[in-house]
Amino acid sequence: MHKQKIFIKIYLCFWVVTILALATQIVLGRLTNLRPPGPPPRILADSLFLYGQAALAYHLNGKQAALENMTDQLRNDSGIRAYIIDRMNREITNRPLPPEALALVSRARQTGHLEEMMDKNILMMVVLIKGTNSQEYALLGELPRKDFDPHSHHGFLLQIALRLSVILIISGAIFHWLARYLVSPVIALSDATRRFAAGELNVRIGKSLGKRKDELSELANDFDLMAERIESLMTLQRQLLGDISHELRSPLARLNVALELARRQTGPMAEKFLNRIEQEAESLNEMIGQLLSLTRLEGGFGGILMTPVNLTRLVHEVVKDGDFEAQGSNRGVKLLESEDCIIHGNEKLLGRAIENVVRNAIRYTAEKTEVEISITKDEHQPVPYAVISVRDHGQGVPDSELVNLFRPFYRVSNARERETGGTGLGLAITDRAVRQHGGIIRAVNAAGGGLIVEIRLPAAQCLET
Repeated sequence: MHKQKIFIKIYLCFWVVTILALATQIVLGRLTNLRPPGPPPRILADSLFLYGQAALAYHLNGKQAALENMTDQLRNDSGIRAYIIDRMNREITNRPLPPEALALVSRARQTGHLEEMMDKNILMMVVLIKGTNSQEYALLGELPRKDFDPHSHHGFLLQIALRLSVILIISGAIFHWLARYLVSPVIALSDATRRFAAGELNVRIGKSLGKRKDELSELANDFDLMAERIESLMTLQRQLLGDISHELRSPLARLNVALELARRQTGPMAEKFLNRIEQEAESLNEMIGQLLSLTRLEGGFGGILMTPVNLTRLVHEVVKDGDFEAQGSNRGVKLLESEDCIIHGNEKLLGRAIENVVRNAIRYTAEKTEVEISITKDEHQPVPYAVISVRDHGQGVPDSELVNLFRPFYRVSNARERETGGTGLGLAITDRAVRQHGGIIRAVNAAGGGLIVEIRLPAAQCLET
């Protein structure tokens, strides 16, 4: 059975966060001694009344020590200072009365009701009670305003908010770590997949995940095994193409020698067939050369010199040569738009790549039409691009086949047959050369008919002429 390690990690992290939240609540409670604000005035009056009955019982029974202890406990537990005043305006425990106390007591005796007075610092309240000896006593309670003022509730709420904030910060930090821990392998795998698809076959991610052992690490290891296998197959394929191409060069050379000897020893009757043999041998030799070029490009640039290239000048030369070649088939090549662009690359490879596209366009454009070429700049991207556009006026390519045009030996059945003279390698070589320069090549059907091939290359410098 497959172990669900990621599920277990998420489940355990949930409980860890819960335990930490509870622990934080307990610790902060002990550190801040958090408690809600004291009682409002009405509750204070009830508390004083209950206290007074018990206090008078102690007083009348001569238990002064018990009375003093109960009074001290009331002050310590609730912050209330309580005084019991007899008809002679004396405090029964002989403690000094606060200022304004007797005036408030006198007013309460006159009205016969609860009386209270509030200043900036305290709330003072008087309630009247009767003892078991039928005498009336005045019970005075004094409470600091900070313990009952509604504004003090804000401090209480602030402490609650502080606790919640600390808990949220701790939980957020843990879940942020958990999210990064879970997502980072997915991001690494996604990046490696894109790089692998772009041709970087040596990319691996297993070691970058460290010592983690879960479903994601297993997926990364599976990706590495797949990438290693595909890289091995692609390397063997390129090596096979290169070896076959090299091996075919020798018999081709011997075939050309035999062909020349045959011309000398045969009469005019065999000339036609010998010419055909020579033509096929040249086509085969060209195909082998293209295969070798494709193999080198698939293997990277290793040792190829990269220098600043005046791309505009290079395009002008290709246009001039292409137009001269097209004149023989009642076609033409013209430059519609030109901006000076300099890129960093290999001039020979770039020239051949552009030439392949132009020759392909000449081959398939209709008679009495011109292949239209432009070189412009695109500075709307973070990196400026030189854009080369080549359009023919042929039949175009089915939309479903456009993505296959740059595959080796690919042909569109209704337009690219061997009778056209193409080998199916020219655009593949162009694609590899452009990608080796960090560029992009794509093909689209033109609105008015024909095919447009667009090459985008990172430009070192673009200046309008």
